[in-house]
Amino acid sequence: MLTSGQSFQVLAISPGIAVGRVQPVRRKNSSGAPVLEMISEEQVPSELARVRMAIDKTRQQLTALQTAVREKLNSQDDAGIFDAHLLLVDDRSLLREVETRIKKRLWSAEYALYDTAEHFGKVFANIQDEFLKERAADIRDVADRLLNNLSSQENIPADDRDDCRIIIASTLSPSETAGLDTRKVLGFAIETGSATCHTAILARSMKLPAVAGVPAEIINTLSADDKIIIDGFSGRLIVNPDARTEESYRLRAESAQAFYSTLVQESSLRPETTDGFEIELAINAGSVEDISELKTAGASAVGLLRTEFMFLGRELPDEEEQFEVYKQVLIAAEDAPVTVRTLDIGGDKLDNNIFRSLEANPFLGLRGIRLCLFERRDLFETQLRALLRAGVYGNLRIMLPMVSSVLEVLEVKLLIADLQQQLEKENVEFVRHPVIGVMIETPAAALMADELGRHVDFFSIGTNDLVQYTMAIDRGNERVAYLYKPAHPAILKLIASTVAAARKNNIFVGVCGQMAAEPEFVPLLVGLGVHELSMEPPSVAMVRRVIRSISFYEAEKTAAQALACPNAAASLEVSLNLLKRCAPEISSVLKKTDESGES
Repeated sequence: MLTSGQSFQVLAISPGIAVGRVQPVRRKNSSGAPVLEMISEEQVPSELARVRMAIDKTRQQLTALQTAVREKLNSQDDAGIFDAHLLLVDDRSLLREVETRIKKRLWSAEYALYDTAEHFGKVFANIQDEFLKERAADIRDVADRLLNNLSSQENIPADDRDDCRIIIASTLSPSETAGLDTRKVLGFAIETGSATCHTAILARSMKLPAVAGVPAEIINTLSADDKIIIDGFSGRLIVNPDARTEESYRLRAESAQAFYSTLVQESSLRPETTDGFEIELAINAGSVEDISELKTAGASAVGLLRTEFMFLGRELPDEEEQFEVYKQVLIAAEDAPVTVRTLDIGGDKLDNNIFRSLEANPFLGLRGIRLCLFERRDLFETQLRALLRAGVYGNLRIMLPMVSSVLEVLEVKLLIADLQQQLEKENVEFVRHPVIGVMIETPAAALMADELGRHVDFFSIGTNDLVQYTMAIDRGNERVAYLYKPAHPAILKLIASTVAAARKNNIFVGVCGQMAAEPEFVPLLVGLGVHELSMEPPSVAMVRRVIRSISFYEAEKTAAQALACPNAAASLEVSLNLLKRCAPEISSVLKKTDESGES
């Protein structure tokens, strides 16, 4: 039972504040899976034909939708989101799986398609990496459209009302989001989604405030008579606020919107401190189409390109397919540095096509470079050959994940030398002196950074896993989530020692974990001396403002104070105090207004 003024911490995925009545989504296909219907062998050809007709119709709809988005938002980048959907429609692996279920199991087209989509979707949905996890939403969006075309049904996202409303739903697909009427929709709150999902990207382009991670019981309880507030800056949802809270948020909405508009206009400004210390701002990417966000965000590099999207839930890509993808990415980046993380499978990213046996504790097993060197060297060699070939088309950096010893790095370098000899003999063009770096995401790597730095060209600190392994917690386990504190002095000391080792070896060091994207941690990272911060594109504008508001001298003093603190709360408070002094406008956005309207 919800009470008036009840407040919930959720996930901010599109900036802005919306205050208004609820518009619940009501779907025709809300019952879930279609009925399992068996067919006869004589019906197989007709069922296959129905699937192909649905695919043709879906392709036409997505092409039309892509054109409409391009005209509506005047943006080729946002229209490019549907390139991924079109690729899914024509994906040979997906179609082959559907046809196999029809031919061998004698399932109807509807159930064969549903079961295939569920299989592919679950592979991605079970991944903790939010960027890859959200590809499950793309798969289900396309599958829903295919199923609707098979059954000639329409999926209606919301009731038709005259006044402006805030949509609340379990999820919104990119297709549904693109079709929202911004004259009637104030924003939306959904259960599943993240800042990296295509729905969130479209929401930001459409200037719709949005939050995700809303508990299902709230979504199921709210009705059209309820009023809510969603804060897409700090990630807050308030149910049936009192007059004082509502007025407070309406005033904040006006000032926050003006502030965010100013931030976006600063994309061409140099990300340097007031005393001239420049930090490279980079984006994290998970596919070719994400590279378009590089210039839009005002970043100068791709600090992390995940390659797992080519391997999970599908047939394994060969060298030519990978080469073409890496080549497209490097060309699209227009000589900006692109850091490609080699295959980082393991832990939460499990796939039967890749793993030859299950492990009792996969997070401490064959993850990342361990898997590539000791169990799936065949996949690793193919990927490295493709990267070496593609490297001639741009500014490539190769990054090795889950490194815990110098021996792993030396073995990779020997392997690369062997592959270069192969390519030389085959008379194939390749990059002669690849830039090679390692992720510092284990305590062992951080403690051995000085030795590692003698053999690599750069470090990239993956704070998500570094916190997890240092604090001995599963960051996906809510029961120990309270221990996940990036500002913990132990974490800061590992980062500091890594930066010191990089400086000693005269190499570059960046941060590509979530810590780099959160304004409250930026003063600490700047003060510790990192050279690059890599994050999801929407975070770049705010981080740039933080950097431009502080001096390196002040940040360095703040970091030194934080290192001497006894706990994470004290370290964070030191950083927040600097923000309050130097960037009060950002501190005000980060504030969470309570039920009484006071901060």
